[in-house]
Amino acid sequence: MKKVSVIAAAVVGVLGAGSVSAADVDYHGYFRAGFGANVDGGSQYCYGNGGPTTFGHAVGRLGDECDVYGELALNVNNAWESQDGGAFNLHTLLAFGTYEDGGLDYRGNSFQSIGTDPENPWNGQRASFREAWADYTMSNGLKLWAGNRYYGRKDIHILDMYYINNSGNGVGLENVDLGFGKFHVAAVQHKWKAPVADADGNPVEGTQVFSTANTVDLRLTDIQTNEGGSMEFILLGAMPSHTDAQKDQENNPDGNFGDYGLDKAGISFTAEHTQGHGMGFNKAAIQVSTEGYAWSGFVGNHLGDSYNMETGQEGRKSYRFIDWGVLEAEKWNLGYSFVYAQLDKGTDGEDATAMSVVVRPGYKWSETMSTVLELGYFQQDFGSDWGAEKQDLNKVTIAQQWQAGSNFWARPAIRVFASMYNGDLAVEKNDMMVGAQVEAWW
Repeated sequence: MKKVSVIAAAVVGVLGAGSVSAADVDYHGYFRAGFGANVDGGSQYCYGNGGPTTFGHAVGRLGDECDVYGELALNVNNAWESQDGGAFNLHTLLAFGTYEDGGLDYRGNSFQSIGTDPENPWNGQRASFREAWADYTMSNGLKLWAGNRYYGRKDIHILDMYYINNSGNGVGLENVDLGFGKFHVAAVQHKWKAPVADADGNPVEGTQVFSTANTVDLRLTDIQTNEGGSMEFILLGAMPSHTDAQKDQENNPDGNFGDYGLDKAGISFTAEHTQGHGMGFNKAAIQVSTEGYAWSGFVGNHLGDSYNMETGQEGRKSYRFIDWGVLEAEKWNLGYSFVYAQLDKGTDGEDATAMSVVVRPGYKWSETMSTVLELGYFQQDFGSDWGAEKQDLNKVTIAQQWQAGSNFWARPAIRVFASMYNGDLAVEKNDMMVGAQVEAWW
């Protein structure tokens, strides 16, 4: 992490007089980029985000990323210090990425501008101001924060799947010491855009109003359970808030406005155990989600960053079990994950299930070179009432990798890879991909 000294006068001029003589700015980030080709001709096809599977990259992300993506973070630490030892800190993060559409590669070529035209990658790409928040960290460790931030995210790295991601605009208090653990509380707000219908129930073009889901996030962390082991409990609760225009449409006397009528509160509960050991760690989590959280708690990739208010979610519950971790030895390492999920569709019909198993073993030839193999299997059964009975997909990727160190997490890493796909969800003539990629964080 790069630290840069900032002249105190600049900080004082902006934030007012304080006891600090200088602030630290740290600059860090992440990016991935590369190229891929279909052995049968044409562009690389990817089966993860934007493709036909769920759970992010359900058969593993290695060799299955068709986008260029990056995040650039600039933080000001100790921007102002109080005499009792507290300090204000400022956090910003910009993100950019190319479009993915149905698994196809929308990488541009020599000019990646910022815009909103997915049909022509030369005309524009995705850009987002994803974090803009500040915290006041007190001398006893308590942290008060407000703004827009990634909040307490949890991910399975080899799937690029965020099984907890209550990110957004909010306010919160962290690190309340309870003796046996720490308590954190936050309120985060998510918007949901809904069309206004005319008297016949048809959406009025260009007329939209917004609902919000006011979410409460309660967490207990750092509860020591055994040697090297700890528990964490997370409870998300959301309550939709609709406008009068949404509630009182003439053609919906019961207040159900088209496809945006869910007004029931929902919860999502996660219990997670983390076990550290001499060769790495293991995380095991159980999740139960209801109402507007049910779908994202089933096969969603970002549980918590939205609340689904579409009709048809009422009465649903989902259950998910996750186990993942990393093993590190002198000459080899292994990343692994297992996800099993079930959706109780209530009165709508049959239950639905989904499962993902991925292992990524690597052999270390030297400090900077390794060979990595990733094996993935995904299966989903959404039931006959959804017209999607049991389907599966499997993937084998082999990659030669040069990285900044021999550890599983060592980055940057430059890879050349070949991926083969098979199964019911394999797309015709999109079963063999080759390419090269760089992935870096700092």
